[in-house]
Amino acid sequence: MTDTSSLTYKQKVLLHLRNYQHQDERKEKSEDVTQEGISENVGVSRTHLSRVLGSLNEEDLIEEKLASVAGHDRQMKTYSLTSSGLAVADRILDDLSEKSIDLIKEDIEKTVPLSKIEEETDGKLDLLTCISLLEDKEEERLDLREHGVLEPLKMVEDTPSVEEFYGREKELEEMKVWMESDTPVLAVLGRKGLGASALTAKFIRNLEEMHVLWINLKSNTKEKLKTRISNFLEEIGAPNEDIINELTSQNAVVVLDDYYEIEEEVVSFLKRFLEKIEKKDSLKLIITGREGTPVYERFYRSDHVENGLVEELNLSSLGKEEVQQILDKDIKEEALERIMMFTKGSPLLLKFLREGNEEKLCELTPWEEEQISLLMYLKTETKE
Repeated sequence: MTDTSSLTYKQKVLLHLRNYQHQDERKEKSEDVTQEGISENVGVSRTHLSRVLGSLNEEDLIEEKLASVAGHDRQMKTYSLTSSGLAVADRILDDLSEKSIDLIKEDIEKTVPLSKIEEETDGKLDLLTCISLLEDKEEERLDLREHGVLEPLKMVEDTPSVEEFYGREKELEEMKVWMESDTPVLAVLGRKGLGASALTAKFIRNLEEMHVLWINLKSNTKEKLKTRISNFLEEIGAPNEDIINELTSQNAVVVLDDYYEIEEEVVSFLKRFLEKIEKKDSLKLIITGREGTPVYERFYRSDHVENGLVEELNLSSLGKEEVQQILDKDIKEEALERIMMFTKGSPLLLKFLREGNEEKLCELTPWEEEQISLLMYLKTETKE
């Protein structure tokens, strides 16, 4: 009987290609049947894969063909099973189907046949991936929480509302580019009221395949911070004895919101956190803070930015079009310019201006009553 712990790369390649045996010859091939795709799915280097494919070809188990591949302009080498190769793959699969593993899913452990693994995980874990995960284990037992197979955890109850969100397409695109880069830390900086927190909350809404932890640093202590991280790790089924090392190994985004005038012990803790993060880590860290935070109060240094460990995204004021959208009026040019001069394009102040909330404007700004009254008048100066 085939043993999951001793599958050869040849056997893995045959099992992988078996999934694509019935591709329509008239359509473009999947990238998964190219050398790059096979290498990634099977977990073998391109150099070693070339030898494996050559051997399988000599044994008449696979065939190589130039074909159009989805997402590529030129034809590429693609691979498929011969009838002999399909027969061998079927025998391997039959052997594996007789084996069972202990599967932990949402705190429930049960014995599952390997042939049912995709069905039991709602298609999130295929047979080959399951076998790869079992190779490093002494017992044939999988906890899905450890491998991010279950629905990603979103511990984001402290995020600000983004029901009203205007503009920032350029900044959102820059954040997407950062996510694809190997820079692990992004600092989103701006004046108070420019919407660094709202921008970040908007961005993480679209992160469907990653765990997300949001931590509001305002009035937080080191112990509260450690407890929240520990609870997060426990929820995703990860060990929480060494929270910093464990967190950096997770496929997750952690948001540290409102980094401004925080306790020194929190700054020291975050400095230690940053020391552990490396470019190869799967963790992504976003910090929102004030543009004017002195360098000596930040937990990262200028050399972290220069070395690509930290990237800074500095927010500017909203433009005239976004200001008009927030105020929900087509305001005359001169009046609009004066409003922008006062508010400096702050989404928060513009929102309170639209609502006529003089109390909040007085609380958040140094404006006198006469200046607030002037703003209330200017917003009525429409082109109609």
